[in-house]
Amino acid sequence: MKKQKKNERSLHFPMVPFKYDKKILTKATDVRIYRDTILLTPGEFSDAITRSPVTYTEEAISKTADKWAENYLNLDHSYEVLKRLGFIKNTYFKKKDGTVRGDLYIFPITQSAKDVIKQIDAGLVNWLSVEITTQDYWDPETNKRFADDITYIGAAIVTMPACENSRIIEDGPEPYKW
Repeated sequence: MKKQKKNERSLHFPMVPFKYDKKILTKATDVRIYRDTILLTPGEFSDAITRSPVTYTEEAISKTADKWAENYLNLDHSYEVLKRLGFIKNTYFKKKDGTVRGDLYIFPITQSAKDVIKQIDAGLVNWLSVEITTQDYWDPETNKRFADDITYIGAAIVTMPACENSRIIEDGPEPYKW
């Protein structure tokens, strides 16, 4: 049977009642956003794993500030599910002070995230540590290792940052000197 095409349009008012399951409804979360955080500055830093100093030049971090493979934000470099706090967005290089910056989006849906927000707001925690991969090279003239071709994976909120100039709140407290 061949269908005939009509030139008229029909108006329908479906009278099927709309039902929803109250158990799966969630209320919106109030994502906490910390804008313009300092993620990395030029300098010589040692990571916790290798404990080997690497120099990060302004040139190296400026050309890779927007090179992010991932953008997660966690707590203390932990990969535990409940330590995932949110994301880093809107990353850029601020030429004026030579810093890599971005906005932290923390979702207060776990107790860890809620506690971290309270600690940041109270001035008890204010530091970040980027998680990166680099292509390093050795400079025999300075006898130093330099980072090049930096790829950012994410960042962690920490109490002992490798880059002591990192800040969630720029004019917030300095890290404790061990």
